[in-house]
Amino acid sequence: MNIGTSLSALNALSTQMNVTGKNLANVNTYGYKSSGVVIESGQGQTVKANVVKNNSQGLITPNKSAENGVEEMSNVDVVKGMTQLIPAQHAYNANLKVIETGLEMRGALINMIA
Repeated sequence: MNIGTSLSALNALSTQMNVTGKNLANVNTYGYKSSGVVIESGQGQTVKANVVKNNSQGLITPNKSAENGVEEMSNVDVVKGMTQLIPAQHAYNANLKVIETGLEMRGALINMIA
């Protein structure tokens, strides 16, 4: 059981949840460009998260205070963001449980030896 793999997965999933949270917090920010996260295998038995900027255009809406009368809204997809959080949370909890179980097993082994 490699706890290092689960630790790197926790870091990658934490990055994904933070990026998604930032996107959702800026859903009503004019001109905000969302980001996404690609989780992939790293060197050895590690997991890494690559943050990718989404430069697609957001919805154009009327805005009297804007220079030309219209302004671009954020390009955040709320439904996509919320649905990405569900499996990320489950994966985070699963990796956390792997670490907890590994530590319990090591503790039991030490108690048996001592």
